[in-house]
Amino acid sequence: MTPSERKQVDRQRREELILDTAHRLLLRDGFQNFNLDELAREIAYAKGTIYLHFESKEDLALTVVTRALKERADLFERASKFQGKSRERIRAFGFACCQFACAHPDYFRAEMTLKSASFWEKATESRRQSHMLQSARCFRLVHEVVKEAVRLGDLPQGQVSTEGLAFALIAVTVGSEIMARESALQLLTGIENPIASVRQNQDLMCDGMRWRPLLTDWDYAATDLRIRNEIFPEATWLSLQTG
Repeated sequence: MTPSERKQVDRQRREELILDTAHRLLLRDGFQNFNLDELAREIAYAKGTIYLHFESKEDLALTVVTRALKERADLFERASKFQGKSRERIRAFGFACCQFACAHPDYFRAEMTLKSASFWEKATESRRQSHMLQSARCFRLVHEVVKEAVRLGDLPQGQVSTEGLAFALIAVTVGSEIMARESALQLLTGIENPIASVRQNQDLMCDGMRWRPLLTDWDYAATDLRIRNEIFPEATWLSLQTG
């Protein structure tokens, strides 16, 4: 390894340390109480070292969230390899969403905070672009399956565009993930398992769109087992799911 290559490796390791520690502190304290001085003490580097990697507190926090979002997009890429009917394929994306939610239960709440105008505008353009790139990966993969479903006749084509349908599916999933973890709503609605609730809402959405085969016309439990066995063998949450 040349000196320049070794320097690059050291820089990458240092950046990963910064991001790992920042992630932990952000989850513990929230963005408003996130302190770069404390972060510097935790990683045993000078505060100026952090600024060699990130221009601001906002840039660092957004990069933490973007790194998690990349994990979600990578899960979507895996889900896109599942072979089956179009609704089974879209179900594989729902599976990916639940797998991500188990690994990052507070992600969407954090992302909503960091998407506020007061925060977003303080992050650099390059960091914002990186974040939007990962979001676009997820949307593009879902949209491709929606277009396929319309082309095959599995999904009736109505007044809503395929882009709008893909957005609706993603919005229901994200909204369900956030709301199902609210303790007050859990009490009001009787939700015992947030993951099961998310998947139920995905099913209701697809049935409402008349995406065939409907829930009552197909053995989706068998589909889920195929998705787990073929795509997500590490998904232990499926055996615990109720509802």
